[in-house]
Amino acid sequence: MRILAVIHEQRSEDARSDARRPVDLNASLRMAGMKGIGCVVSNISIAGFMAKSYAPVQPGSLIWLRVPGFAALSARVVWCDDGRIGCQFETPITPETLVRIVAEAPNLH
Repeated sequence: MRILAVIHEQRSEDARSDARRPVDLNASLRMAGMKGIGCVVSNISIAGFMAKSYAPVQPGSLIWLRVPGFAALSARVVWCDDGRIGCQFETPITPETLVRIVAEAPNLH
């Protein structure tokens, strides 16, 4: 008896274990030695976020996400696709910080 199986690889941005919260949040990104660039965060979790970046950012880059009213959050760019970036926080944010950021985001809560 033969069994035919198809195994799908899970892309790294889909391998996350923490639920993402949809937001529409103007923020900025800063890379080492550079000025901040605008971005719009579209989802966030305790482990990372996805954003539309207004300047090119390379996977593997260390960046700082600046959300108005919060301390800068260091993160590593995991993937880039057509101006969108997926990043993983160097240190996960607390659930309390996540709730506060989502509460500050306009339009989606």
